[in-house]
Amino acid sequence: MAYANTAVLTHIGGRDYKLVIQETEAGAATEATIVGLPTKGVVTAQLATKASGTAATIAPILVTAVGSALAVQTVIEATAAADQSNQADPPAQYQVDNGTLYHRSVCAGHTGDDNAITTVYFIRAGW
Repeated sequence: MAYANTAVLTHIGGRDYKLVIQETEAGAATEATIVGLPTKGVVTAQLATKASGTAATIAPILVTAVGSALAVQTVIEATAAADQSNQADPPAQYQVDNGTLYHRSVCAGHTGDDNAITTVYFIRAGW
């Protein structure tokens, strides 16, 4: 099978949104394109869990450019762990002209891209 993802952005009231990304066959460099986001916002929380697969750790990252490893394009990045529950304090700001961000789960310590990962970001529009 090949890498696949779904991203669902839900308006949960006021300026707040919940973004749920579900990935299958996720690996170290697989990337989901997230569209329809507020062009200016803050990430207040990042949660991630592995449902199945051989990865020992996941280190989700949200960036403003495809495949970026540049700190200046990183919105929020987690340290590798078996699962993630991170509150951004202060919230992580971003601004993009087209409402698009890019997510990678960065699965590590495994032999293949066989991981099912669910990541949730809580986002508030504006600064």
